[in-house]
Amino acid sequence: MHKIIISFLTLASVTPAAAQVSFESLSVSAWEIKQASAENIPQASPAKLEKLKLGLLSKAERDEYVTRATVFRPESELNTAALDFKAGPYPKMKYAPEELVTCNYIPMKDAYEGGVPNGMTRKFKCRDAKGKDFKVKYGEDNAELMTEVAASWIYTGAGIYTDRMYPVRLNCPDCPSDPFKSERDPGAWKQGQIAVIEDKLGERIEYAANSGIGFDETHLMQNRVEAEALAGLAMLFGDTDNKAENQAVACPKDEVVLEGGRAVCRRPVAYLQDMGVSFGGRSIYHNRRMHFRKWKNEDVWDNPEACIMRLNIVRTSSLREKDSTRRDMHQIGEQARQLLIRRLSLLSRSQLVDIFNAARAPQRAPEHSAEEWADLFLKKVDTLRRPLGNKTPANFACPYSVVPPNSYVQPPDPFSQYN
Repeated sequence: MHKIIISFLTLASVTPAAAQVSFESLSVSAWEIKQASAENIPQASPAKLEKLKLGLLSKAERDEYVTRATVFRPESELNTAALDFKAGPYPKMKYAPEELVTCNYIPMKDAYEGGVPNGMTRKFKCRDAKGKDFKVKYGEDNAELMTEVAASWIYTGAGIYTDRMYPVRLNCPDCPSDPFKSERDPGAWKQGQIAVIEDKLGERIEYAANSGIGFDETHLMQNRVEAEALAGLAMLFGDTDNKAENQAVACPKDEVVLEGGRAVCRRPVAYLQDMGVSFGGRSIYHNRRMHFRKWKNEDVWDNPEACIMRLNIVRTSSLREKDSTRRDMHQIGEQARQLLIRRLSLLSRSQLVDIFNAARAPQRAPEHSAEEWADLFLKKVDTLRRPLGNKTPANFACPYSVVPPNSYVQPPDPFSQYN
């Protein structure tokens, strides 16, 4: 049939118009000619779509994204009451809580630039049977596994942007016993030990590798209410390790698009990317991690009447006294306080119990039940609601609706009388 059609097309091209034969006389339809033509044109194989990458930006470009960054998902997108934290908080759970996941070890030299991961938390990268690479945080004595799951699941329920954390058990036949420390004993991994798989929210928006965003830079955010609330979250949860690398400006995976021949982010977000040092209280270097008594005894407010919150300032803090506009970085306005109360109150006590159980908080010494952890969390939220406790007047409000520049007041020097 193809040869007949091609012959016909050739004949038609050289026959005078008056003498040309019709389709009907050859019993060949127009549809068949179209099909034959398509079949004889070499078809390019569909190109594999490349994942759009923002790459490193200039400082000015990155700062422009910071100005537009948001912290909270729109309330219209939330249905917190319907979330089942026994099964997990994400619409599509890649790994169920305590699922036994099997993967193969990726050597550090292949997994990380320079062959060394960042930070001090024990971690490595692994590859599953489908060829998917993921980051594993491990260590049965590592409280950061608990804090990151608890914090990220609470944030998810409250509609706060965060990475996804999956508390699992891990089989890795070729993993060293302690990959972060040494790769000298492949295959010595304790099979089935507890771990957390981290799934990034999206692509980080950076001007240098691991630049992140310090709290001393969030004054750039146009949404001042959410900027204050972000700092409020760090202080409420006792997140002292808040150096710039531990916060991120990022682009959710479905928000990277091609415009003018380059990848851009339609809707940047700012969030606490590493909350490993949380749910604790003061110590010399950092707050303690997942320490019930320490967190219980840590005050939420340093000055409740002025809505100045309390957080231990350590060497790795970017949340210090004041930013470059002399705005008090520990002070929040009434709009931010109400936003935090409203969002954190979306979680029921039973949901919080499920979260702390999934995070394995009851295994943390000194041991306390998930119910006790949930009640302590609710007490912290109530302290946001009633800064002066039972003496809080019904019409209480923070001094500022939104904290303005030059709000920082230098505390008196206790030794000034001796100068």
